[in-house]
Amino acid sequence: LDHLHTALPALKAAASRSNLLMVCASGNRSTTACTELAAADIPATTLTGGTTAWAGEGHTLQRPENSRAVWPMERQVRLAAGTLVLLGLAAGTRWRPARWLSAAIGGGLIFSAATNTCGMAAALAKLPHNQPRTTDLHATLQALQD
Repeated sequence: LDHLHTALPALKAAASRSNLLMVCASGNRSTTACTELAAADIPATTLTGGTTAWAGEGHTLQRPENSRAVWPMERQVRLAAGTLVLLGLAAGTRWRPARWLSAAIGGGLIFSAATNTCGMAAALAKLPHNQPRTTDLHATLQALQD
């Protein structure tokens, strides 16, 4: 999506030969791509609900061998928060002030729910495994032209 403008000529050529299907994990970015393509007079459709919905309906997904499975951010937050709460309680049996870690995480979760923001998710998003993979745009565009 970040390089869609660069890819417009190749996508226009590909659309003249066959239908274009835009795909992402949730369907949000592919819908945005379809809107931008429509503005450039390039017809495309999106996979409604993305690959998440596709897999949820029982369809299989083929991923490249070098791809990595990254947990959804909500799951990462639950793991981190639960681990920190248990750590605070366990450490609190030896050093009572450590229980404040559990209280702080609980308070953060309440604040997160009340404001619909999540500081822990923002911090986890900075970890290397949550950074987007780079793609070879030139190879992708070449494949569209072949």
